[in-house]
Amino acid sequence: MIDVEQHGSVKVIRLARSLLGRPLYWTAAYWVDGLLIDAGPACTARELVQVLGQVPVQQIAITHSHEDHIGGLALLRQRYPDVPIYASRHALSTIEDPARLKLQRYRRLVWGTPSPVRGVQSLDEIADEIRTPEFTLRVIETPGHSRDHVSFFEPRFRWLFCGDAFIGGRDIAWTPEFDMFSIVSSLRTMASLRPERLYPGSGHVRRTPLADLHGKIGDLIQLANEVLKLESSGYSVHEMVEMLFRGEPRIHWWTFGHFSAAHLVEACRTYNALVTPGDLASLAPRDRRGRTDDLADSSSTNRSTDPGDWRR
Repeated sequence: MIDVEQHGSVKVIRLARSLLGRPLYWTAAYWVDGLLIDAGPACTARELVQVLGQVPVQQIAITHSHEDHIGGLALLRQRYPDVPIYASRHALSTIEDPARLKLQRYRRLVWGTPSPVRGVQSLDEIADEIRTPEFTLRVIETPGHSRDHVSFFEPRFRWLFCGDAFIGGRDIAWTPEFDMFSIVSSLRTMASLRPERLYPGSGHVRRTPLADLHGKIGDLIQLANEVLKLESSGYSVHEMVEMLFRGEPRIHWWTFGHFSAAHLVEACRTYNALVTPGDLASLAPRDRRGRTDDLADSSSTNRSTDPGDWRR
C-alpha cells in the first residue's frame, strides 16, 4: 500500500503492508530535488520504484539501518545502479548484512526481510553534507532509536528529515535497544535547530514542530522522574508497569515481548542512573497506596502513543 503527498518541494511517500485493505503500519520515504531519503520496507519496494519512475533519482540517503528504512534498497540498486547511496558509517555493516538485525517474526511479517546491499558510501566521505541542485542538507547525528541514526537538516528552509529520532505521542512501550539518554539528547539537538518543518519516519509531517519536540522531551523526563520516585519507594519494575501503564499494552503481546512497558521503565532507570546525582535511597519514600492513586490519575489514563506515528 502506498500514499503520496506533495509538501511544496518535498514528496512524501508513505508505505505499508496492507491487511484486509488496511495498512498495518506506515513508514515513509521522502523525495526532494533528486534526493531520496530512506527506502521503506522490502514488502513495498516495487511500489516505491514505480512511484519514483515519475521523478529523477540522483542520490539516496538513509537515516538508519532498521528494516523499514533499508528494505527497498536492493531493488533501488537494481533500478539505479549508478546512483550513490549514503548512510552513517555505523549503518554500513547492517546494510551489507541485514542478518545482523536478528529480526523477530513480527518484523519479518510486517515489513519483510531486507536483502544485502553493497557499495553504500559513508556520509563521512562527503563531509556529512548532501548537495542537490537547489538544496544543501547537513547530517545531524541523532542516536537513541538506534546507534547509527542520523537526520538531515536543510538550514535555509529549516527542514528536518528525522527518521525515527522523533516519534509522536506519549510512549507506552520500548524495545531493549532504545537508549533514553541518547534519545533525549537527540531531541534536544533537533529542537536547538528550530526546524520549521519536521519530516519523521511515519510520514506524519509537522508544520510547527518545536512544541512537539519540547513536549516529547518533557514527557520522557516526567516519566523518568515518576520511575525515580517509585523506585526510591521500593517498587519493582512489574509494579511500576502496573502503576504507570495499567499493565503491558497490546503491542507487548503481538511483538512477543520485544516492545514492552517494562523495557521503557528499565530505560528510565538507566537514564536516572546517569543523570541523577546521589543515592536513590536518599529520596524520602512516599505512601505506596497514595502514590498509586496519584499516578493512576496523572499518568496512566493519559499516556498513549499517537496512532499516526507509532514506529518501529
